[in-house]
Amino acid sequence: MKFLLRHFYNISVFIGITILVFTFIYWNDLHYLSALALINLAVINFHFYEEFGFPGGFPYFANTIFGYKDSPKPDRFPLNQMSAFLTNWGTALVMYLPPVFFPDKIWLGLAPILFGGVAQLIIHGIVNNKMLKTWYNGGLATTLFGHVPVMILYIQYIETNNLVTVWDYVIGTVLMIVWYVVGIRIIINKGFENLNSPYPFDKTEMDKFHKAYKHLPYNF
Repeated sequence: MKFLLRHFYNISVFIGITILVFTFIYWNDLHYLSALALINLAVINFHFYEEFGFPGGFPYFANTIFGYKDSPKPDRFPLNQMSAFLTNWGTALVMYLPPVFFPDKIWLGLAPILFGGVAQLIIHGIVNNKMLKTWYNGGLATTLFGHVPVMILYIQYIETNNLVTVWDYVIGTVLMIVWYVVGIRIIINKGFENLNSPYPFDKTEMDKFHKAYKHLPYNF
């Protein structure tokens, strides 16, 4: 468990590559929307690595700038290795995996599509960049070159083939919001929020913030 918490985002890279290889090998045997869902699942795994691995820096950013201002223990409060692991892999399993098996449930597929292509774009493209006073932050590249193109292809297909209704967009958006607010923010983050958490981020993980954003103060 200790190894998994420390390296889940490194493992995610291999998971993402495996998914892409599988998808391209069996492309002709897959439903088009299932194939897009698989690519989207691969992208979110690469996204984890971009946020925590390279360039990384998200743990310090989340605990001192984004989610909490000047945490007394930025290596473990409010975000820690356990809550980060459950948030990220939980999102992959709960939102990104089901559409692979149920491509006909458009509302189900739209939840991760909109989360990656719209919500992540707003967060990484606007909010995080403004907070970090930069034009790039860990997570933006996989959003721009992964989630957004997949979203465009997905929506183009369902609109062209008249597979979607307004209610699909509404339900997909609601599912996305419910998972983020209830699943992530309340159940996972609040559930594991502990000033004395036994799951602190490693110093190497924390120091990546300074390496990625040298123009900002770093106190750890």
